[in-house]
Amino acid sequence: MAADDRVDVVDDKKLKKEKKSKDKSEKKEKKRSEDSGIKKDKKDKKKDKVKQDKLARALDAHLQADAAASLEAEEHEAEIDPEDIIKPAEELVPFALPLADDKTHKKIYKLIKKGAKLKSIHRGVKECEKAIKKCPPKTAASGEIPAPGLVIIAGDISPMDVIMHFPVLCEEHGVPYLYVRSRADLGVAACTKRATSVVMLKPEGKGGAPGDAGKSSKKKDADAEMEDADDKKVSPEEYLDAWKDLVKTAEKQWKIQVQPWVKGTHPLQIAAREKARQASA
Repeated sequence: MAADDRVDVVDDKKLKKEKKSKDKSEKKEKKRSEDSGIKKDKKDKKKDKVKQDKLARALDAHLQADAAASLEAEEHEAEIDPEDIIKPAEELVPFALPLADDKTHKKIYKLIKKGAKLKSIHRGVKECEKAIKKCPPKTAASGEIPAPGLVIIAGDISPMDVIMHFPVLCEEHGVPYLYVRSRADLGVAACTKRATSVVMLKPEGKGGAPGDAGKSSKKKDADAEMEDADDKKVSPEEYLDAWKDLVKTAEKQWKIQVQPWVKGTHPLQIAAREKARQASA
């Protein structure tokens, strides 16, 4: 019986030892499988991270490109001059009053050329609008004051909204104005490379005051004299005299062509009222 007990004990020890070794091997296998699984997950995570970084960089670059394009478009839009969007119209705008006659057209273009030589003009919508707004507003208390400038507007403008506000603006600041037929001819007279919609002629030449032309010395007159395209000398006095004459013409034409519309006494307005009265009767 003792021998059998020893055999059982040995068998038990052997079984325990085998079981223990088996458990160890299973643990090792399990650990290996876990280790290999973790390594695989790390590789996948690394690949995913790299992919996400690439996508993030691509998205960031795309957003920056969109922002740059948007900023460039805004800057370009801000820099656009109304002169660049104006097109010549086949007919004059309906509010082109007072409109200069053929004889006055020649005087206007001649004076503009002189003003360009003496640097006494403003060209373009933006520049002229700014110059008119700098003039003091005309009020009833101000009475008769010298005109601060003379505005020449082209009547063949499309869209007409670009110049529609100029008559009202000029009248608010006491600036006489006249319409001419051709925007292209106005640009040529103003010595510009492109057509011009509006030109403002200042009364002084070479930056002087309106009365400085008559008070200047002979030396100043000689320095101010310049030669125009026809090799004729242009002096501030000649320019100022021609400017005053054209201002009188503009004021006279305004009273003839525009004032009846303002007062409601124009023949067309009277005819329209009469027609409406007969229709209602």
